[in-house]
Amino acid sequence: MSTVSIAHENDVELALDSALLFYRAQGTHLIYATQHSARVVDGKPTLLAGVPITLDQLADIADLAARKTSYRGFIHDRVVYLAPNQLAWWVPACTRRVWFNTKDKIGERAGGAAHPPLVFIVNRTSWSVFALRDNTRPGQATKLYTAPYYNVWEGGEICVGNVQTPDAINTDSIKPYEDAFFRSRFTHTNNDRLIHRRGGAERLWLDLLDGAEFPLDRLIDAKQTLAKAIGSSTNED
Repeated sequence: MSTVSIAHENDVELALDSALLFYRAQGTHLIYATQHSARVVDGKPTLLAGVPITLDQLADIADLAARKTSYRGFIHDRVVYLAPNQLAWWVPACTRRVWFNTKDKIGERAGGAAHPPLVFIVNRTSWSVFALRDNTRPGQATKLYTAPYYNVWEGGEICVGNVQTPDAINTDSIKPYEDAFFRSRFTHTNNDRLIHRRGGAERLWLDLLDGAEFPLDRLIDAKQTLAKAIGSSTNED
């Protein structure tokens, strides 16, 4: 059994008090729950007779758990989806500095460049980015496009490498995640089809570093909506 450390402001002695038992109907998601007083009898933990848990009691338990596991506070104005251990937000089109260290014609170079509107999706196991064609807050049915960045896989997942990402997933994580992405060194392409144009992503970023506007009409359809991408991210978690 693993050792568990419980932090408390003062010394406190823990004593066995009660237990919850959950029963599931096989092949379904139906749950029946009972609460039992528990005592140590002759040195052995013992469950006493139980009573059914009411919906109000379940709501109280869920609320107590949510206080420790989910975010509570004012929502960041760019968040489009928020759930425990999952977050999605959008970034309006902007000019922002990027760094490259590649083996192609870009080489080792840094500078300000135009970026398309973006959507980031983060959960406990993955970190993804997609582009938008319209510089407006996306909704569930908004079509997503391939984000034409080096170090991003075809499905939108970002190659983390040695980049430090936030430990927590909440609205306070937005700026650290964006900084981790934009301030990383873009080194190589993980997807051969990042943009519809002659010269591909290499030519695109050379032009953007020289001051060109971002060609939104050249973005490649990612074949999914925002809702579908968030759903896929949830299933992977």
